[in-house]
Formats: sequence, structure tokens, C-alpha cells
Amino acid sequence: MKVVFLCKGSRGDVAPILSLAVGFKQNNPTDNCTLATHACHRLKFDSILKKYDVDFMAVDDLGKDSGPRSLEKLELQVCSGRGFSKGQQQDRLIEMHGSLRACRGADAIVFNLFACEGWFIAKYFDVPCVAASPFAVTRTPPVTFESKFVDAYPDLYHRLRNSKQGEVSYGDIDHWMWRLYLDDFGEFCDSIGLPVCPYAELTPDDRLHPSTTLLYGISPQVIEKPPYWPENIVLCGYWFLELPDEPINDIKVYHPASGYSTLPDFFSSFKGSGERPVYIGFGSMEELGFFSSVDCVELLGVLNEGLVQCGKKALLQLSPNSNLLKTWEMLCRNFQNCNIHCLMEYVPHSKLFPLCQSVVHHGGSGTVGMALRCGVPQIVCPFMFDQSYWGDKVMWMGVGESVGHPRSLSAESFGSALVKVVSPEVRNMATSYGKMLLGEDGVKSAVNQLIKEFKRR
Repeated sequence: MKVVFLCKGSRGDVAPILSLAVGFKQNNPTDNCTLATHACHRLKFDSILKKYDVDFMAVDDLGKDSGPRSLEKLELQVCSGRGFSKGQQQDRLIEMHGSLRACRGADAIVFNLFACEGWFIAKYFDVPCVAASPFAVTRTPPVTFESKFVDAYPDLYHRLRNSKQGEVSYGDIDHWMWRLYLDDFGEFCDSIGLPVCPYAELTPDDRLHPSTTLLYGISPQVIEKPPYWPENIVLCGYWFLELPDEPINDIKVYHPASGYSTLPDFFSSFKGSGERPVYIGFGSMEELGFFSSVDCVELLGVLNEGLVQCGKKALLQLSPNSNLLKTWEMLCRNFQNCNIHCLMEYVPHSKLFPLCQSVVHHGGSGTVGMALRCGVPQIVCPFMFDQSYWGDKVMWMGVGESVGHPRSLSAESFGSALVKVVSPEVRNMATSYGKMLLGEDGVKSAVNQLIKEFKRR
């Protein structure tokens, strides 16, 4: 059996889907598992792909990477209802045909919600498919979607509203499948000979198709499934990618005043003080274009001032040649006190978070989950999509604080959050969630669900 795991987006979007491919391969060693995604992710995950014998296919046209940055910016346009330019539509169409090539020969397809063409490709090849997302959908259809749907397909709308158990319903459309009705998917379907509107080809005598299962890589201990969600949504638990156990002894931490030190030596320097450093990292937010030079100066200035006020030091994880790194180097030369140390190599959160007193991040679902699993308090600075939801959720759970968008952040509010999250109440609550999640295996749960779905066909 060949299963293609089709996914697009940033590292944080792709890694959870790769964890499913690895889990499926371990459970079914004789099956072929292929990760189909942006070419830029091959090097990031090369050691894992080789270790677990997972194949790789690039969806970018002729190997030319359009990348996750352009993809997620287009998602913002979709959610605001602005649509795409002709050039953007053409680029997406080319990439969808790359997805089609990557899925050729598949017996089943698993796709994330940035690669919804996977649903159509499964119909084209007549193979089962499952949608999988590491984050819960918090974005609704454009405001005029339902009225336009009713006008265009009144009979189909009525049938979907009155569907039977197990059949596709309008609840599925409203929750996530509305994306399948966008213009660019229609053009893709037309180019490969599929009906441009899902289910519109059904006659009154045809039964509605079974609903497409949507797996969420979120713990049911963290989110309780609301009664208004479609019945075919499954909360599996977090999908953490277990990376090869590579040593961190040679990983370097840099500060202009003290020079380079190894990561273990950096953490050892805190032992006598009874303190631990604060972790700061914003995932792929810079890659997606959220940090101009001005933003970098203002944000790092505020973060450093808040740290100085509280007498704390931080470990900032950056990629080489980033705007944040250049700004940090400039500020360190001009600040009397620079309490931010820099880590310029990728180190898994699972290794860093337990060594820190708190975690400051952008509010990505996976980062929230890893901080919870490690039992570490967190401070969320949300940028977009579901990140504000996770900031509110972290506060509601009592495991951290949300300080709003980085552009509205002040040194006082950041310093106050740093103090609040190390209170005994917050630390104890974070520890209790860590204990709960340690016994959970979200990947195993999802793999069992995939096997069940594929056997149904």
C-alpha cells in the first residue's frame, strides 16, 4: 500500500504530518509512505526521512520552491474574502498539478488544510482520503458564502442541511470544506476533468457521499469537542515529531559581551542563582514576513527592557541571516545591559523547554502543546490565524499569559507577564498538564484512525 502525506506550509505545519507518516510506516513497515510538500523542507527533515524510510516528493513546479511564506499570505486573503490575483491563481494551479504528480500511484491520501487539493486528487484517482490538521479551524467562510451557495445550488444545500448520520453535511462545509468551493480549486478541477463544485453532480436519486474524516492533532485534555462540530472530527492528541537523539554539546550560544559558549555551559551558568533562562522564539513568523527592520528594533528593545526590569535572561532562537539576528547584534552593541543570548542553530523544543523557566512564543498550536507537555509556563504573543485563540486558551487554562500582538507589546506588560507566569499557581498548573499529556500518544491514535478509514474502502 502506498500512502501519500500531502502537506504545505511552514515547518510547524509540515512536521506534525511527517510524524503521522513516520508513525504509519512504523506500524506498517511494508507499506510505502511518501511526504509530499515544498522542496525547501527536504533538508530540514532529511535525517528523519532516511531514518524511518519515508520517501519525499516536492510539489513545487519543476522543483522550484514557491515556499510556505507565499502560501500562508494567500490564506490570509482567502479568510478576508479578497480572493487571488491572476498571477497568484496561476502559481497555485501549477503547484496543485505538482501535488497531483506527487500523489500518482497512491492507494490513500492524507492532506493538511493548506493542501486541500488532496481531496480532489483522491476523487480523481478514486482512493480514500483523510484530512489532518495540527490546529483547529477557527476561520469561518467569507460572509457571503452561504447565501451564494444557496443561490447557486438550492437543492444540494437542502440535502446537505438534512443529511443522514455518516453522510456529508452542511456542517462539514461550514467547518472546513468551504475552501473546496474557491475559484482556484474550480480551475484545477476543470483542468483535470472533475466537476468544479463538490457534490453538485449528484442527482436527487444519488445518495450523499460519506463525510470526509478530519483528524486534529490536539489533545482532548486541552480542547473538548464542541457539540456543533461535525461528527467525523476526531481529536487525536498532539502529533509530536520524535527527532533523532542528536547531541547538543556542540551547539553554540552567543552574546557579544561573553562570546560563544556551548548550550550545556550556558544552562550550567544559572545553577548557582536558582534561576533558569526564559526561552523566546517566534517560529516561522519572520519567514512569513512579519518582521520589518522597524518591527525588529521595537520588539527586541521591549523584550530586553522587560527582562532587565525583572532581572531575567533569555535565550532567543533565531535562524542565521535573519532580520531579528542583525537587529539583536546592533542592539547588543548599544544597550548598557543586553539580557538576551542568541541560539542560531535549530534545537528541538522538547530539549530546550524543560531547561527554561518559561517560554515566550507566537502561539502556534504545536508550540503551545509542547510547552504544555513539558510542564513549562508560557507567554503568547499572537500574530495571526488561531494564535490569538491559543493565547486566550493558555490564560483560561491557567498555564500562562497572553500579551497581545508584538506591535502592541510594552516593556511593562511583558515584565508583568514574566513575573506572573513563575508564580506557584501557574507553575503547578503547567506541571499538572505536563503529567497528563506525557501519557498521551496522539500519533498512535491518529494512525489507528487512518488504518480504520482506509480499511473502510
